[in-house]
Amino acid sequence: MFKKTLKYVVLVVSLFLWIQAYSPIVYKFSKLFPDDYRYGDLYRLSYLPQFKEFQNRENVGIPKPKLNNHTNLFVIGDSFTEKERVSPNDFVADTYTNVHWAKQADIQLDTNHRNVLILETVERTFKEHFSVEVKNFTFKEKNSEDLEVKKSWKRKIKDWFLNTLNYIFPNSEGIELRLEHTIFNYDFFLFFKEMKASLNLQLFDRVGKSVVISKKKDAIFYYEEADYREKQSAFYPVSQAEIDSFISQINATKEKYQKAGFDEVYLSIIPNKTSVMSPDLGEYNHLIERIQKDKRVLVPVIDTYSEFTKFPQKYYLKSDSHWNTQGRDIWLEKVNKILSKN
Repeated sequence: MFKKTLKYVVLVVSLFLWIQAYSPIVYKFSKLFPDDYRYGDLYRLSYLPQFKEFQNRENVGIPKPKLNNHTNLFVIGDSFTEKERVSPNDFVADTYTNVHWAKQADIQLDTNHRNVLILETVERTFKEHFSVEVKNFTFKEKNSEDLEVKKSWKRKIKDWFLNTLNYIFPNSEGIELRLEHTIFNYDFFLFFKEMKASLNLQLFDRVGKSVVISKKKDAIFYYEEADYREKQSAFYPVSQAEIDSFISQINATKEKYQKAGFDEVYLSIIPNKTSVMSPDLGEYNHLIERIQKDKRVLVPVIDTYSEFTKFPQKYYLKSDSHWNTQGRDIWLEKVNKILSKN
C-alpha cells in the first residue's frame, strides 16, 4: 500500500513540476518556488555572485500628478516598458495604453482628446521591428458595429478557450531550463552554482554561453548584444541600404497612425547595455545615432542614448540587461515633458 501511494505521489509531483515548467503563468501564480528573476536576468544566466543584485519587479515610481490635459498616451513597447517597470501612474496623461511588440490590440481613439503614440524599442530588436510594417493596432470607429457581436456564441466560447490555453501554455521552448530552475532555484542551490561559475571564470576565464563579460570584468551583458556575429549585437554591421529601409518604415508608420487618428507619433530607441557600457567589445555600428541624426526621419525622437553615454555606469542594473530607476526616470522625464505640452 505504501509503495502504491508513494508511486502516485511521485507521479502527481512530477506532473505538477512539468506543467509549471511548461507554463510560465502557472509557475508565477503557484508561488511555491522562488522568483527565477529575483536577482536579475543576467545573473540567472551566469550565476556570478559579483553580479547578484535583488530585483524589485514591482513598479515603485512616485505617482505623477494628473494634469487633466485631455491627453491619451499609447506605447508600443518591449520589456523596458512592461508593467513591472512602468505603470500608468508614471505619466501625466489621462489614460495610458501599452501594447507589446509581439501583440496586437483593437483600440478606439477619442477624437476629443490629444492622442500620443510612442514607438519604444530596445536597440537590439530595433531592426526586427522596423524591417516590416508595424501592425500592432487596429481601430474601431466610435459608432461602428462591433464585429464580435456577429460571432455565434459557439465561436466566442471556442476563441476564449483557445486564447486562454495559449496564454497559460504559450510554448514548450526552454522547458528543460525552466524545469531545472524550478527544482534548483532556492538560495541553497544557488550557492553551489555560484562557486562553480566563479571557479570557471577565475581558472579558465570562461562564463555561461548566454553572457559576455566586459574587458574590465566589471559588467555583464547578453551574448546576443555583445557578439559581433549576432544580428542583435551593436557590433553587427548595418549597411546604409538597411538604414534607408528603416527610415522609410519609420516614416511610413508615422503616416499610417496619424491617418488613423493619432495626433503625434514619437520614436524612442533604448540603447543596449553593451552600447553604453562596453562599446570597446567590438566595432560599434552606431545604429542609434545614424537613425536619430538622419534628417530624413520625420518622427520626433526621444533621445536617451546621449544622456546614457555621459555616465555609462549610472543607468543600468548590475545583474540585469534593463535600465535601473535612474535610467527609467530619464526616459519618463522626457516623455512627461512632451505630454505636458498644451
